[in-house]
Amino acid sequence: MAYDTHRDRTVLFGGQASGNVALGDTWEWDGTTWTQVASTGPAPRYWHAMAYDSLRNRTVVFGGRAASGNLGDTWEWDGTSWALLPAIGPSARNSHAMTFDSTRGKTVLFGGFSPYLDDTWEWDGTTWTQVAAGGPPPRNTHAMAYDSHRQRTVLFGGNDATGLNMGDTWEWDGAVWTQAATTGPSDRRYHAMAFDSQRQRIVLFGGRSLATTNLADTWEWDGTVWTQVVTPGPAPRRQHGMAYDSQRFRTVLFGGRSSFAGYTGDTWEYALPPGIATTYGNGCGSPALALTPAGNSVPTLGTTAQLALTNIPAGLAFVAIGWSDTAAGPWTLPYPLTTFGMPGCDLLQSAELTGVPVAPSGPGSAVYSLALPNWASLIGVQIYLQGWALAPGANPADIIVSNGVEWVLGNP
Repeated sequence: MAYDTHRDRTVLFGGQASGNVALGDTWEWDGTTWTQVASTGPAPRYWHAMAYDSLRNRTVVFGGRAASGNLGDTWEWDGTSWALLPAIGPSARNSHAMTFDSTRGKTVLFGGFSPYLDDTWEWDGTTWTQVAAGGPPPRNTHAMAYDSHRQRTVLFGGNDATGLNMGDTWEWDGAVWTQAATTGPSDRRYHAMAFDSQRQRIVLFGGRSLATTNLADTWEWDGTVWTQVVTPGPAPRRQHGMAYDSQRFRTVLFGGRSSFAGYTGDTWEYALPPGIATTYGNGCGSPALALTPAGNSVPTLGTTAQLALTNIPAGLAFVAIGWSDTAAGPWTLPYPLTTFGMPGCDLLQSAELTGVPVAPSGPGSAVYSLALPNWASLIGVQIYLQGWALAPGANPADIIVSNGVEWVLGNP
């Protein structure tokens, strides 16, 4: 699968059905419905590779396995029809991986089976060019994705020439392959990866272990470390397809094999939830100043998130906003405010913005509202908030503070 950013469609071609039947159909997913858009084009095949060229608005398919054996043909889909390109390039192969380097305008291909290969090729829309021999050890059934933020093609795992699974991470900068990690997901093959361009993470799901066990774990690569994300999701599988829908901020997964003969036809999407609001720490005062989500409000992009500030003893109150809940300048948080005349009160966030006004909503209460723009770059941003209020006689400073609220900005 690959995501067509020009037409906002996830494109799927071919694959293998029950009975080892090769498929030659083309489907598109708009976020709601799968539509078959072609039944002719490349010959039926499986274990091929596909990538979307966002500069030329073409989905590129190369190679794969057909009833006649390995294939070495190059095809492009423009959203209406398939075209066979008269290109001489990589040798016929299957179980290779491809991704599109949008910085350099090249579709990158590595490895595959014919037998085990370690060559790197690039397609510019006209010509295939071999740009490296060597780098990662020879392999097939690996996965690749392009990190457009760091401008690197990332490769993980696969099956080596001895039949063993691999768990190494490599990166290609357009000139040199560099091994980036040896720890992270367990050794595997037949997994899938896609780059979440909004959160700047490569997402990996599933695959097959050496013990022939299908996997159902989700991992993310930030360019430095792999982190496992523990979340309910698809059943264990291998040989599935994945692509990132940059219009709807979703990683889309389709199909795969649940067992040797079991094929699945389910569609899943992976994304951050629509915002999270979590309270933490304690307020001070009697009763304690309290900051809580207003109603069911959560910080979702494109909406107005609200917090309720209650137990305000006098009319003056405001909110402070920070980017950290661990440090404020030289201070480690939470920081006791005793030396400022507020015994029993703690600073719970870094307070880059102070004196942010709130709107009175009733006796002793107020509401803080923040309109969140629908900017994809804000997904996953963490904001820490704390209320402050004038409290004559409560302490030497005549000021009390609330508990904290953490906002994690989420998908619309």
